[in-house]
Amino acid sequence: MNNAHQKIIDSHVHLDHIHKRTPQRIRWMQELGIIPISWAFAMHIETRSDLKKYLRTQADTIQELSRNGFKCFFLSGIHPRNIPSDLKAEDVKTLLAPFLDDPLCLGIGEIGLETGTQREQEILAAQLDMEKTLRHMGKKFGIHTPRNNKPEITKKLLSALSLYPGIETFTVIDHCTPETIDSVLKKGYWAGVTLSPVKASLKDLEKIVSHHPEDLQRILCNTDSGTVFYEDIYMLYRSDAFLPDMRNKLTFENAFYFFTPESSEIL
Repeated sequence: MNNAHQKIIDSHVHLDHIHKRTPQRIRWMQELGIIPISWAFAMHIETRSDLKKYLRTQADTIQELSRNGFKCFFLSGIHPRNIPSDLKAEDVKTLLAPFLDDPLCLGIGEIGLETGTQREQEILAAQLDMEKTLRHMGKKFGIHTPRNNKPEITKKLLSALSLYPGIETFTVIDHCTPETIDSVLKKGYWAGVTLSPVKASLKDLEKIVSHHPEDLQRILCNTDSGTVFYEDIYMLYRSDAFLPDMRNKLTFENAFYFFTPESSEIL
């Protein structure tokens, strides 16, 4: 990708939901040069068959938009709120592996913990067990942290991830707040900050970057837009509260270097 002609990478959205609910926003993003990376999250998953169908539909949506000239990418994965009762941990690799061969698929996500149950930890571990495959293919992990009990669940996540040495270089832990980002950055992970009225504000982001100037290059910003669309990353791009170089890192450069494998032009 020619960096000079791209403005923003929204590093975490749900483009399939945007396409369904507010399709006019596709044109809006395209006109502004925004590249979205769509993470997997479904509604109403009850069976393994439901999940398999959703993941296929998600990939098909991104492929269709790409064929129509919209630069976009996706992560495929099993969100902790999308775990069907009939899904076995040993079936996870078979379910996800085919999507990793798609050049538009940049890795596995949105995975993580919601409440930290044993069942969630089991399915998370089954996905993290694919880390050697992702490392070999130059793909990434996108990790979810919940709104409730975020510090406690983030601590559990970091404990689970510690069983996979070296994974921090290709893993972003998302929805970080001023209260949780310190532990994520100290462990060497990339940190996502979701900008929206219901998550982090630009004031929160100001606090984060002022406290972690040495880690600025590992912070990715996004909106997590889906059924509701947010313009906050574009507001950051236009904000005078951040120096131009800092804005570029937070809205484009950091995500570009995280998601683009060496010697690759996929983005």
